[in-house]
Amino acid sequence: MQFQVVYQDVTEHRQTEEKVRKLYSLQTAIRYINESLLKVGDEQALFEQVCRFLTDVEFIRFCWIGLTDKESLEVKPVAYSGFEDGYLSSLKIHLVNNRGPVGEAIKTRQPCTVADIENDSRFTPRREAALKRGYASSLAVPLIHDAEVIGVLSVYSGSKDAFGDAEINFLVEAAGDIALGISTLRLRRELQQSFSSVGKALEGTVSALASVAEVRDPYTAGHQQRVTRLAVAIATEMGLPQEQIEGIHVAGTLHDVGKLHVPAEILSKPGRLSEIEFNLVKLHAQAGYDILKTVEFPWPVAQIVLQHHERLNGSGYPQGLKGEDILIEAKILAVADVVEAMASHRPYRPALGMGQALDEISKNSGTLYDPEIVDVCYKLFYDKEFKFD
Repeated sequence: MQFQVVYQDVTEHRQTEEKVRKLYSLQTAIRYINESLLKVGDEQALFEQVCRFLTDVEFIRFCWIGLTDKESLEVKPVAYSGFEDGYLSSLKIHLVNNRGPVGEAIKTRQPCTVADIENDSRFTPRREAALKRGYASSLAVPLIHDAEVIGVLSVYSGSKDAFGDAEINFLVEAAGDIALGISTLRLRRELQQSFSSVGKALEGTVSALASVAEVRDPYTAGHQQRVTRLAVAIATEMGLPQEQIEGIHVAGTLHDVGKLHVPAEILSKPGRLSEIEFNLVKLHAQAGYDILKTVEFPWPVAQIVLQHHERLNGSGYPQGLKGEDILIEAKILAVADVVEAMASHRPYRPALGMGQALDEISKNSGTLYDPEIVDVCYKLFYDKEFKFD
């Protein structure tokens, strides 16, 4: 009698250990799944990783994920892991008249457990195929996204009655993680598509504005694009964040849009400008700001345009800003603008050449122009062989 009690205690202890080991391995798989949610870039990668993590659990022989197809009204497998051996190729699950565990899980929106595949009538059509592959029990859990069942997570074990309440709870959590991953990835994709559409519309608007300004000033046709290329190259070489570089690109493309308010005959005058005429030209920075200030750019475009003629020592216009009061983006545009303008032809003078343009920014480095920006600009032309065209 005493031997029987000891044997029973040992057996129960081993069963408890086995149960703890099963649940720990499931918990580990769930942790890996949660971590993968932060890393995967698309749904297919998510599905494949989930299946692989779950079949790493010792008692899970096979796992697959299927998504509902509204057109065919079927559940279509999209990923699997474990011992499949052609099982899915013969699997046809119709959403309307399917009485199997997968169909039941989808209809009831609840997990469906089959403790003994060999003797459960719900497995009648596929019993032989399942038993042949060593499947003894199964669990199907619906994937619910935005209150709609979009698919199913289905797992199989080589042991009967492998899915108790604790195992079911863990796998329901896994299904929730999958649904959350799907929701996150689809939202991310929608946002990217939205940003892409907005970006294209914004790019078109920016280009149109820039073109209108250059039509009125044919001598600076292409000036804004060339200044933008150099400014973006400088910002990139300086290691500025991509978002900031994008702002410089937009501001560079529009930095002379305020010339729409300057009389065309002044812009194209072949001789030197009088003081009054030059003061009218200088108004283009403020005019550009006034045009752009109500546009909700994700960058301080209007301020950059306003400040691109400011100088470190306060001798610039229109506000006479000094040093750190000037945006770094405006400082970059200032250097790019001067270099391009001096190197190009103007109505009142021929092109002065790149050598003289670079001498200008070098001579006034630290006085008019930011020294770091000047050094990077020099490096681009002499070491990296930057060219405008």
